[in-house]
Parts: sequence; C-alpha cells; structure tokens
Amino acid sequence: MAPLAIGIDIGTSGARAVAMRPDFSIASRAAVPLDRFGANGRDPAVWWAAVEATLKELLSGIDRTSVRAIAVDGTSGTVLPVDSAGRPLA
Repeated sequence: MAPLAIGIDIGTSGARAVAMRPDFSIASRAAVPLDRFGANGRDPAVWWAAVEATLKELLSGIDRTSVRAIAVDGTSGTVLPVDSAGRPLA
C-alpha cells in the first residue's frame, strides 16, 4: 500500500480535500459546500464543520493508516484570531 498525503483547501465556497500517492495519482477526493452548514460563510464554526465533513468523506475512501502527511491552504490571506484554547474569536 502506497503512502498518502492529504491536501485540504478551504475557500469562500467550501472545503475540498484530496489524498494523493507519491506518483501524484489521486486515491480519493471530496468537497463540501459551506452553505450546507449555514448561511454565514464568515463563521469559523461553519468552516470547521465543512472541513470535518470533507475529511470524513475523504477518509471513507482510503486506508487512513497509509496517511503520512497533511497540508492545509486557503484561497486568500485570511487571518483567524484564536484564544489561548485555540477557539476562533471571529
């Protein structure tokens, strides 16, 4: 079984994720729109719910023990302030 790397992209319309093999072939992919979790696309709880749902769908298509790396990106220079416990403040 080949090792996998997961890439997660959080954008203005939703969360997307892909699991790739070392040869860059795709083992699994998933996407979930933000509006599934509420109309306020600026609410960090909506973003997190979309990421959780995306990862749940993605991981259902692969052997999760083969995951060796995870990378996260966003489509803009969004800054998300958090408190000392890591909870989003805005």
